[in-house]
Amino acid sequence: MNTKRLLIPGMLMLSSVFFIQCAKDDDTTPSDGAKGQLTMRITDAPSDDADVKGTFVTISEVKIDGKTVEGFTKQTIEISAYKNGNAKLLYDGEVEAKAHSSVTLVMDYESDASGNSPGCYVLTNNKQKHRLAATSEAKGEISLSKAFVVEENSNTELVIDFDLRRSIVYDTNNQNQTDYRFVTYSELNNSVRIMKKENCGYVKGKLTMSAFLNENVYVFIYKKGQYNASVESMGYGNSQVFFAKAVTSAKVEQDGSYHLAFIEQGDYEVHIAKYEKDTTNKSVFKGMINATSAIPGLFLNNIQVSAQGHIQLNINVF
Repeated sequence: MNTKRLLIPGMLMLSSVFFIQCAKDDDTTPSDGAKGQLTMRITDAPSDDADVKGTFVTISEVKIDGKTVEGFTKQTIEISAYKNGNAKLLYDGEVEAKAHSSVTLVMDYESDASGNSPGCYVLTNNKQKHRLAATSEAKGEISLSKAFVVEENSNTELVIDFDLRRSIVYDTNNQNQTDYRFVTYSELNNSVRIMKKENCGYVKGKLTMSAFLNENVYVFIYKKGQYNASVESMGYGNSQVFFAKAVTSAKVEQDGSYHLAFIEQGDYEVHIAKYEKDTTNKSVFKGMINATSAIPGLFLNNIQVSAQGHIQLNINVF
C-alpha cells in the first residue's frame, strides 16, 4: 500500500521534468537582439524603348521597417542589365530576427556611387545621359510593403523587380527637349515589386513568330482576371503607362524565346503585344497578337505557378 502511494507522485514528478524539457526544446522564439541573414537582389522587367542603351539607378540607403540597415554601401546599378531571371546582389547582411513589414530604397538623384552627376539616368544610343528626376529633387524613396520573417541563424532571400517599362516614361511635354523621367511617386511605387525568392516560380518558352520578325514582341503576365484590354492597351494614370497592371513582362528574343521570372505562386494569364519603331526610333504599341498555347493541357488564360515551379509554355501566334 505504501509503495503504491509513493509511485504516483514519483511518476508525476518525472512527467513534469519531461514536459519542461520538451517545452525548452520546442521554444523557437528568437532571443532578444537575435540576428538572421537577409539577402536582397534586384532585377528588371525590360523597357519597351528601342533608343535606351542603359538605365542606371543609384541606391544610397536601404531601410527595413523605416530603419537603415547596417553595412549597406551606396551602389549605382545598370538595372537594364539584369533580366530574364538574372539579379544583382543589393544587400547581404544581418538584420533583427523577427517579422518585418516593409523595405524602402533611397535613391540618390544627384550623384552616382563615383560622385558623378546625375545619380539616376537613362543612357540613350547617342551616349547622352537623361536625368530621371526633377531638377529640384535630390533624393527619392520607393517604399515596398511586404510581410516577411527573418529567422535566427537562417537566411531569407528577397528579390526586388524594378520594372523599367512602367517606372520610366518618355517625356514629350518638355518644350526645349525631349527627355525621360520617372513616373509619379505613386506610380513608381506600384511599378516595383518585392518577393520572397522561395515563393516564386517562372514561366518561359518559345513563340512561333515568323510573321513578326520585324517587330518587337512582348509577353505580359497578369494575375488571373486582372487583364482589361480596353484599359491596359490605351495607357493608364497620369503617366499613361501601357499594361500597368501586368505583374511583369519579357521581350521576345530573335529566336522566339522569352522568360518571365520571379512569379509568385498563384493563378495567371498571358497576353502578347507587338510594338513598332516610329520615325524617331521610339517603340510604339501597335496592337495585341492572337495567340494560343502550343502545350497540350496548358491554356494562356489559366497558368498555375507554384513555388519553385518551372513552367515551359510554348506559344503559337497568328
